[in-house]
Amino acid sequence: MINDNADIWLVTGGGRSGKSAYAEALAKEYTAVYGRGVLYIATGIAVDEEMEERIEKHLEYRPKDWITWERNCDFSNIGSEYDPNTYDAILLDCVGNLLMGILYKLAPDPNNFESKAIEEVERLAMADVDTLCKFAKGRGKRMIFVTNEVGMGIIPLTKYSRCFRDSLGRLNKYIAAVSDKAMLMVAGLPVELK
Repeated sequence: MINDNADIWLVTGGGRSGKSAYAEALAKEYTAVYGRGVLYIATGIAVDEEMEERIEKHLEYRPKDWITWERNCDFSNIGSEYDPNTYDAILLDCVGNLLMGILYKLAPDPNNFESKAIEEVERLAMADVDTLCKFAKGRGKRMIFVTNEVGMGIIPLTKYSRCFRDSLGRLNKYIAAVSDKAMLMVAGLPVELK
């Protein structure tokens, strides 16, 4: 799985498909070769008790020597927040939470928002992706994005949910285009897309 030319990865799939575990294995494999740790960008927001439990479970399974940066958007200070010499891989889990964090800030009311707000949400999310990719490539780090594959199920009931789904789909396409490798997880099995 190690490919020194493939420094930007996208790992996508449905809920509970094994995305996070696969991405973490990619990060571990890369750091085992190069000897330094992982900067894990945790984008989840504990908005309720169930989400708090999910975040706790992720923390339990994550290696203790990994650096966890709990941040859901605006990664412009990545180089100064943590010493880049202490890690070789950057893992962002997940892109959907990154997008939702920006959406909550710019269009917090699901019953009252404009299409222009959604366009700005996407622009900011793509800028965050660009920031991370530029930083990783400039420092020789492996960058791994974990995201949910959307649009293969039912059509969401509300306009807000549909806008989120459509935005995440476009953001996933954007990341896939800039990635060196893209994997689709299905029932715990990786399918190579790129």
